[in-house]
Amino acid sequence: MIQTTMSCGKCGSTALRKNGHSHGQAKYLCTACRHQAVFAPAAPRKAVQYAQVEKLLLERVSQRAIVRLTGVARMTVAKLAKKSAGPAE
Repeated sequence: MIQTTMSCGKCGSTALRKNGHSHGQAKYLCTACRHQAVFAPAAPRKAVQYAQVEKLLLERVSQRAIVRLTGVARMTVAKLAKKSAGPAE
């Protein structure tokens, strides 16, 4: 199960509570600054980006080119490259 931590886009607080729904998505209210919005979790978006990074790594694209193409940090690309390489024997 993927657990996501949402934070307020205005003040950055994680003190959120559900406050109705809009077009099938839950609306949340920040109890710190009273900002209300539909907060979309970042986990699904990151999963898509990481899958694209792994695909580009298999195609032997350079890490810096992957950073330019996907917007993922260089150290994250390096971490995924090391993970996909597997144990060295």
